[in-house]
Amino acid sequence: MKTQRLLYLAIVLLIPRYIFASGGDPFASDFLAIFFLIVGAVIGGYLAKRLKQPPVLGELIIGIIVGTILYQMNDSVTIAIRHLAEVEHVMDMESSDLTWTETVHHAMDHMELKPDVTEKLSTVLLSDDYHHFLQHARYVLLFSSFGVILLLFMVGLETKTTEMLGMGRSALIVAIIGVISPFILGYFVTVLLLPEASTNTAIFVGATLGATSIGITARVFKDSHALDLKEAKLVLGAAVIDDILGLILLAVVTGIVTSGSFEVVGLALILFKAVAFLALVYLFERYVIQKTINKFAVLAGERTFLFFPVGLLMLLSWTADAIGLATIVGAFAAGMVIQERYFDEVRLPHQSIEDLVGPIEEIFAPVFFVMMGFQVNVLAFLDLRVVAIGLGITIVAVLGKIIAGFAARRGYNKWLVGIGLIPRGEVGIIFASIGKSTGVLDDRLFAVVILVVILTTLITPPMLNKLIKTENAKLALRKA
Repeated sequence: MKTQRLLYLAIVLLIPRYIFASGGDPFASDFLAIFFLIVGAVIGGYLAKRLKQPPVLGELIIGIIVGTILYQMNDSVTIAIRHLAEVEHVMDMESSDLTWTETVHHAMDHMELKPDVTEKLSTVLLSDDYHHFLQHARYVLLFSSFGVILLLFMVGLETKTTEMLGMGRSALIVAIIGVISPFILGYFVTVLLLPEASTNTAIFVGATLGATSIGITARVFKDSHALDLKEAKLVLGAAVIDDILGLILLAVVTGIVTSGSFEVVGLALILFKAVAFLALVYLFERYVIQKTINKFAVLAGERTFLFFPVGLLMLLSWTADAIGLATIVGAFAAGMVIQERYFDEVRLPHQSIEDLVGPIEEIFAPVFFVMMGFQVNVLAFLDLRVVAIGLGITIVAVLGKIIAGFAARRGYNKWLVGIGLIPRGEVGIIFASIGKSTGVLDDRLFAVVILVVILTTLITPPMLNKLIKTENAKLALRKA
């Protein structure tokens, strides 16, 4: 049995060195890479469930473990994936005045990288087939991108515009405070603990703490048979609004980071774009979508029920990016405006969008989380300062949501509401991935954000379960 396990481990570790060998089909090796990512996601999800943790946590950790091993083995594609922003910076510096070797050395001299990172990147970029490695790194990340927009699309399906507008004043107040207070606390703690960080970096870290992972909290309430608690309804309602406000905040912050400066006029323009985009999407749903679906059905027939939602997902993701917002804002909006009643004339009675699109999301979303783990520099945790920063930001991430819980009106268990909003989960990982891809989060801060996600995801379920039991006991006494 032990021999079998060692053999499997050897295969997993050695095959990545050969899966990118050239063959007849230039994409064949990428299919094999996706196979290993899916297997890794399955193993991580299984182990997480055995430990009574969300699958996303297992997928992330398995990515960290395998990514670290391959990175230390100097796997070229793994190096390219982890340092894609630096690679693209080098490629942007390429000119006719310098040879490629001179360009690489010149870029490395001007980037503040650790010596071991410089050595690894130089080895990859100066190899004869570096374009080959970069090509495969981008292909794998493309699959990962499908995962994140499909995930946000599925979240949007659970958030209808009419429900959003009718969430109630209490949920709205809790949500607004639940975004603003972690943002402010996260910004100042980052400035305090990391004074050399730029203003954009501090702003982005603060924004990352704003959203709530509704999936993790909902699962705890469901497993505890507590979805009927008024606190559960308030938490889930506030978490939905949190996601929307968080996406708007992300759009604004990403725009500031991309422009490279903080200006009142620029901020107003980005905020206007975000609000106008969501407003136009709402108007499209209210006045145009049914007619558009009917015309589309003339061409697509019964396939309209699958083709139209996925097509709208891709279109709005591109549109959001084209106007300077994050693609996930468009993906979320696409899910939010799709309702099954619009397709009554072209779908079978038993069909649902979740049944058609859900399986695709269940394949690609875990790939995204494994890939996020691939990009975590686990050696950063050996730096006590990084750990201290991570713990400090985790504390304010928790505190910010508890403050929001105390904004709930009288009659609610304020601690239960606040703690229910704590987990960042997949939402925090998505924010971190955008921060890394834009270059605003370096390896250290990316690791810090991942640490915050892991800790807030781990501490919430036991705390929430204890409070739910207390609340249920109080209800039982009142009924008696």
